[in-house]
Amino acid sequence: MVAAPSAASVIALVEEHRPVGPDAFLLQLALPQLPDSLAPGVFAMLSPEDGSGPEIARPFSLYDCPGPNQVSFLIQTLGCGTRALAALPPGSAVRCTFPLGNGFQVAAAERTVVMVAGGVGSAPFLLYAQKRVALGAGANTHFFFGARSGERLYDRQAFASLAICSHFATDDGSLGFAGNVLAAVEAALADNTIPAEALFLACGPAGLLHGFASFARARKLDAWLSLETYMGCGYGVCNACPVPTEAAGALGAWPYARTCTDGPVFSLRDIQF
Repeated sequence: MVAAPSAASVIALVEEHRPVGPDAFLLQLALPQLPDSLAPGVFAMLSPEDGSGPEIARPFSLYDCPGPNQVSFLIQTLGCGTRALAALPPGSAVRCTFPLGNGFQVAAAERTVVMVAGGVGSAPFLLYAQKRVALGAGANTHFFFGARSGERLYDRQAFASLAICSHFATDDGSLGFAGNVLAAVEAALADNTIPAEALFLACGPAGLLHGFASFARARKLDAWLSLETYMGCGYGVCNACPVPTEAAGALGAWPYARTCTDGPVFSLRDIQF
């Protein structure tokens, strides 16, 4: 894990909304300043400054840094918080507490990396993939991205345009592998497209992550998860995002870890999940 630089609560301005599927969009914000380096997997707490959203801000993983002092977030429109963000026109003010949490350590170039994502769980991996390409490690960086249908492989073109190995899977067979993303990973392990000794990273809805955790433990994979846990504050005060720890793991001195400050990225060895 890589700890985020000290967070600040600032006013960001909406620069762009870009639809990337039937129920998702990219929200691009301009911030007063960005840290020099941001780890994939750090997140922000976002809420409309005009009060149109719920009182509690919502957490979103950093998706991209498209330009100087610019950040973007991949958001699926699900409830009142995301609908409020989706309704903001360009120029609107957003309260942004950022950067928060511990992100992924980008593996050395010689290590094969396998990223597994479902839906908006792809969010931490665009920046990770960009950093791997910058290391000259695109050829041994694999991205497995699954969804119900091709139209819900949100912004897949951004990944397909990078010099990495992208593998798409759809439940309805409309694009790529016909089946869920874990089945696609299992098939790639079976035919030696990817080695079992790779570093495996996963992010997505709870069902996918629980399935991936069981899959990884059964095969003794070196696996890390970015948890999509509901949070109240994002910086460790409310204790609303606990995850049980493994007594023998690095966090085992306490029975629970806080997803927002100890994570959201965890080694599977360190948590009960």
